[in-house]
Amino acid sequence: MEIRWREAVRYVLPSGAVTAGLLATGRRTGWLALGVTGLFALFFRDPERRVGTDPALVYAAADGVVTAVEESVVDDWMPDQRGLRITTFLNLHNVHINRSPVTGVVTQVQAIPGGFAPALFARAGTNSRRRWAIDGTAGRVVVIQVAGLLARKISGWVAPGERVAAGQRIGMIHLGSRTDVLLPDGSVEVLVRPGERVRAGLTPLARYRTAA
Repeated sequence: MEIRWREAVRYVLPSGAVTAGLLATGRRTGWLALGVTGLFALFFRDPERRVGTDPALVYAAADGVVTAVEESVVDDWMPDQRGLRITTFLNLHNVHINRSPVTGVVTQVQAIPGGFAPALFARAGTNSRRRWAIDGTAGRVVVIQVAGLLARKISGWVAPGERVAAGQRIGMIHLGSRTDVLLPDGSVEVLVRPGERVRAGLTPLARYRTAA
């Protein structure tokens, strides 16, 4: 399984150095530190997937548990500035790679500074975050990566103007948090509900009412 070492190195190297020092001095805590170092590496695993390709579907952008499905959410990147928001919470054990929910062109990317409240709290909506506008043949999709208490860094791998395929990797939130997918109000039939587990690029979140 591939590890995203470019992102993982900032965590693995310091932990590995502590581990080496403890083991070199014969301390038993070195084995605990070794386990922590291994966990850091696993947090940044990047498994290959046969992602979904149905243009009538909007796929999950993150692995985790759906915590909310909300209508009439105000967002200035949405047509009429209102959208439907599906929120996924990422636990530490989840794969942290974010994938595009649809095929389309990345038209806008914005990094928004903010706090680092726990991702399950309502005030996490004002946390540091990065949002992406992806214009597909059936309409616009906005993906928002939200940092949390531990996940204080967000990586982005796609620039405005690039075309992405459904399920393509676009970035990751370090050490878990939450990911929102926004769709134009009334444009889709939602296929998930709070409490369901989803996998990025594989689980359909919604189906367009009129596929282009």
